[in-house]
Amino acid sequence: MMNLDNWGPHPVDLENNQPAELGFDMAPSVYKNTNWIVAIDAWDHCDSSILEEMLKRHPLPFELQPVIAGIVSGARKQRRKAAAKLRVPAGHRMFVAGLYAELKRSVIDTTLKRKSCNDYHDVADAKGIEVAEYRKELLRYAADFKNEWAENAGISVETLDNMVDEIKLKIKNYPKI
Repeated sequence: MMNLDNWGPHPVDLENNQPAELGFDMAPSVYKNTNWIVAIDAWDHCDSSILEEMLKRHPLPFELQPVIAGIVSGARKQRRKAAAKLRVPAGHRMFVAGLYAELKRSVIDTTLKRKSCNDYHDVADAKGIEVAEYRKELLRYAADFKNEWAENAGISVETLDNMVDEIKLKIKNYPKI
């Protein structure tokens, strides 16, 4: 059973509607509506409170009207079975996945793709070890980071991967989320 006290209030900015940082490169039209993406995802997982507050306080983006119409008409159904298994509150899911993805992309992937200031080849030379050995070490750190992130969120690594894939898909398919 999930302990909601450990999570605190959902991180969506209902007051000023500042876009949620979900950790992926996206078109400006998607970025400015990330709070709506989070709110709809939370509704899909049986937490209607964020969507309700967003609808009360902010104008609905035109491109998301069909999604909300599906909710109102009953054509779009909540994922009750998935919601019953949640280990992360519905309003936090996209943030957990997005923040992990951003940290992985900006630190680990950047280093491994040799796009950072400290090229890992130079670091391997400075440590006096083979580049391949240091790369394996970095990949172990990346796996440890993923395991620790999932453990701290109270989910499995597979669940974290699924949440990251889900948010990527929502961003890619926007506005058909």
